[in-house]
This record gives sequence, structure tokens and C-alpha cells, in this order.
Amino acid sequence: MSLSETLIARAREIAPIVEREAYNTDKNRRISDAVLDACQEAELFSILVPKVYGGHELNYSTMASVVYEFARHCTSTAWVVSFYIGHNFLHSLWPKEFQDEVFAEGPCSFTPGTIAPNFRLVPVEGGYIANGLSQWNSGSSRCDWFLNSGLVMIDGKPQGAKAFMVPAKDVEIIDNWDMAGMRGTASGDARLTDVFVPHHRAVDVMDLLNGTAPGSQIHANRLYSLPVLPFVLGETMPVMVGSYRGAADAFKKLTEERYSTFTSAKVQNKQTAQIRVGHGQAGAAIAETLLRDYATMLDTVDPAEIKSIEKRAEIRARVGMVSDYVQSGINEMMLGAGGGAFRSTSPLQRFFRDMNVLRVHGFLDTETATENLGRVQLGLEPNCPL
Repeated sequence: MSLSETLIARAREIAPIVEREAYNTDKNRRISDAVLDACQEAELFSILVPKVYGGHELNYSTMASVVYEFARHCTSTAWVVSFYIGHNFLHSLWPKEFQDEVFAEGPCSFTPGTIAPNFRLVPVEGGYIANGLSQWNSGSSRCDWFLNSGLVMIDGKPQGAKAFMVPAKDVEIIDNWDMAGMRGTASGDARLTDVFVPHHRAVDVMDLLNGTAPGSQIHANRLYSLPVLPFVLGETMPVMVGSYRGAADAFKKLTEERYSTFTSAKVQNKQTAQIRVGHGQAGAAIAETLLRDYATMLDTVDPAEIKSIEKRAEIRARVGMVSDYVQSGINEMMLGAGGGAFRSTSPLQRFFRDMNVLRVHGFLDTETATENLGRVQLGLEPNCPL
């Protein structure tokens, strides 16, 4: 068994714990330490960390397969685990001094955060002073570092953007995550007040977007030269696809067990129920094919081939369309699931709520993504960062 297969097998062994904890994850608005400890012990968070720092330095396919196993049972857990794995990968793109710092005690850390430029950075000797408030910090209930992004302000005017890391002790975590879906992700706000950020903890956002961050010069593996947006979008793909499979299987099981309220007839004998089961199973299989295709692309493409604005716009639109496809498929099943499927103990209603929230995520919104692709193909400037 290869290392990749071993790690995926470990994820499958942890998946029943994820399933058992799914209700509490949603109720408590955070992933249990038992699940995160099991993932850390299984060495899942270091899948993409360079070997020189004790990581596995594997490929996106391994990461996607691990996340998919969790997404079949709990969208929130898969989302946060995917970000923890992905943000350890992002550590590898920072300057060597920061990599030495963050990996000093092992090949992974818990790093929530976002690259949306919510902060203001004022240059000072040796670095910057950061102030501001950010939202959507998935995984903030357990953190060692925070990923942030902000505009560099000189004479009150923005002069480019920097992504940066700060230790969790410098962050005020605001426990205000109370959403209709993705409730277990602990994606609350984070505030920085006069926090000093040394130069080695910051990277030009444009270098991340273009695949020219410092880590691309340090590590020979092509993985570390990928433009960051296709990778970040890739963090979401196995979450959505695994959730579709989980919903399709849950709907099939529910249909097999249900009886009609008024006639006591088995629901599985109704043609509409049969159509919905078939639609859900086939739809999930198609989504899995789309995930494998995306994984093959990230694992084999020459980074130079996806550095153009046109290609990045195409990739973003593709992932946006997947979100639309998965949401529609799950919504269709819910129409035939009966009122009982909306009980808080039902996994179906969690998949339904979670995917309807993800569908309007800034990176996954189909309208924005396809508009951007249309603009680029018509020779217009993109209307949001790519």
C-alpha cells in the first residue's frame, strides 16, 4: 500500500467518528477535538507539506480523497479539515524564515483565516502594523496561526496587498458564527489591533495568485509553483462532491425505510421516489467524475499553463458550476424526502442547509464566476481577483 493509500485508509477509519459527531458538530458550532486529534495523529494535515519539514509532500488527489471521505458524513468537518490541510500547504509558499518558524515543532499547525484583504497594513521598520476585522475564518475554534490579507497603506492610499500570518495569541477571536448552514465550521470574526507583522511573515498577494511566491523558489516540486486560486478552489471541490454523495446515499436509505403517511404504502414503490433515487445516485457519480478530472488537472498541469487570467477565469467558473450542480441535486432530493428529513437529527437536512450556504460563497457563486469568464472572453477586465 502506498503512502497515499495509507492516508486515505486512515481517513476512512476516522469517518465513522465524523458521522457520529456530525449532529454535535452542527449543534456546538465547531468540530470536536476528538475528530481533529484523530486527524492530526493520522498525519492528515501534513499531506502537502514539503518533506524537508517532515511532511508527506504528496499530491492534491490524496488531499481530495481524504476530504471526500469526511464530506460524505459532515460538510462542516470536511470544509475545516480541507482548509487546515490547504493552509499548511500555503505555509510552504511563504519565505523560508517563516517556514522554519511555523514548522519548528512539527509538519503541521491549525491555521484558519482568509486571503480576502480585510486589514490595513502600515509599513514600519522591519514589517507592518496590522489593524482590522475579518470574517469567515473557518476553523477559528482551534488555531495556532491565522492567515490574513490586507492592503498596504502609504500616506492613506493603498499600495498593493499582502497576505500574512500572525500567531493566534495576537488575534482576538470573536465567537459570532451563528448561521443556517455550515454551522460546525466556527467561521467567526477575527480582529487585529496594532499587531506587528515582520516582513518574513508576509507575501505579495499577486505572487500567490501568479504562482511566484517565495516557496516556489525554495521547493523544486511543481506543486509549490501553482497559482493559488485554482488550489484554493480545489479545497472546496471534494467538500461539495462528498456532500452530494452523502446526501444521495442518505436519501436512498430514507426512501427504503419510509412508508406513506396516508396509505402506509412503501415509498420506494412510487415512481417519483425511484426517479429521485436514480437521479441522486447518478448525479453524485457525475460529480465524482468532475472531482477526479479536477484532481488530474492540478496534479499534472504545468503551472505556467494556468497562470493566464483566461485559464484562471475558466477554472473558477468550472468550480462555480459544480456548486450549482450539487446544490440543485441535493435540493431535488429534499423535495421528495418528506417532512421528517428536516428534523435536526437527519443528515439530509444538514447537507441541504450546508450546500445552500456554500452555493453563495464568494468563490463559489456561479453568477459571479461565469460573469467573470464572460468578461475575460469578451476582452474586458475581470471584475474580481483571479
